[in-house]
Amino acid sequence: MKKTLLAAALLAGFATAGVAQAETSVTLYGILDTGYGYQNYKLDRNGTDMRARSSGLRDGTFNGSRWGLKGAEDLGDGLRAIFQVEAHVNLGSSGGAAQSGFNRQSFVGLSSDSWGTFTMGRQYSAGVDTNLTANGVNWGDMDKVFGSTGLGGGTRVDNSFKYVTPDMSGFKAIVMYGTGAADGTTVARTNGVSTDERGSRVSLGALYANGPIGVGASYDRQSAYGNNADGSDRKAMTNWQINGSYDFEVVKLSLAYGQDRNGKIGWNGANPLSLDGTTAIKAYNGGSYEDFKSNNYHVGLSAPIGGGTLYAGWNYSTSNLDNSDKLGDDAGSISTYQVNYLYPLSKRTSVYAYGTYGRNLGYVKDLKGTEAGIGVNHKF
Repeated sequence: MKKTLLAAALLAGFATAGVAQAETSVTLYGILDTGYGYQNYKLDRNGTDMRARSSGLRDGTFNGSRWGLKGAEDLGDGLRAIFQVEAHVNLGSSGGAAQSGFNRQSFVGLSSDSWGTFTMGRQYSAGVDTNLTANGVNWGDMDKVFGSTGLGGGTRVDNSFKYVTPDMSGFKAIVMYGTGAADGTTVARTNGVSTDERGSRVSLGALYANGPIGVGASYDRQSAYGNNADGSDRKAMTNWQINGSYDFEVVKLSLAYGQDRNGKIGWNGANPLSLDGTTAIKAYNGGSYEDFKSNNYHVGLSAPIGGGTLYAGWNYSTSNLDNSDKLGDDAGSISTYQVNYLYPLSKRTSVYAYGTYGRNLGYVKDLKGTEAGIGVNHKF
């Protein structure tokens, strides 16, 4: 149960006109998630034999560990001022922040049940808000094959303006624009060629969730600064996805399909355990091909079993990296399989276990990975 601090704020003193009063609420909340995990990666192909193993404390498996503050002030006539700031916490480093500042979310805005919500700051893209699928964790997560529709770095947009319509019988729409560099400024260039920094971001989405049925879709476009070495304009990265779920009560089925073009926005699956000594990972590493294309798929099943929730999922992504003008035989299609189980000990505390197997991770042909772990997730 979240701890909520309620304070009454007087907007006008006692006067002949009476007393004007507004109610302000501020909520302190957080998630602490940690446990033990094991990972093993190997690449054995054409004389290449690379292996990497790690085991020990794993932080933020089912949910990234965090703490935050969010609040609202009643402005009257159904209008509210709202804010949220949220920081990442790394439990394995003396409980300190994994990054400085409120790096997960930080925004302020206005909200109304009648006309919707408008916010400004660092906030989630439409791809996150419209993803209704049952999902895996770590290498079983959708973000290892999808671009901005997963839960990787591309899902948060800096310097952004976001509008969400009110709920209309289960339907919502989302419009978002990020200015890129602060105040729309450009980045430094070397010999007329821009750095890898990106420009403005457009993120659009719609979802329908009513009863057992859920359908969501989103489109993201990340523009590029400057031009290429040959003087041509740099192409924008784009991503779209559509997903759906249906709860049969005994089992919930989730399906998703999406495409990436000219790179994968904020991709979280390019570099498993820093195995970057291979040609494929060096050449790709998150989106360097402007004519890159991928098709991404997700199938997930979850069911209530033994008081907890059992999940099984498959993620798959094909790309044109295996073309002869790119990586050729060094590239393959990503496949990941996962089973996990989450068991609640109370409304706020759960224990979990998971296991994953993947092939051609990061589009690197024959790069295989396995992982397993257990842990505790506590919400406050």
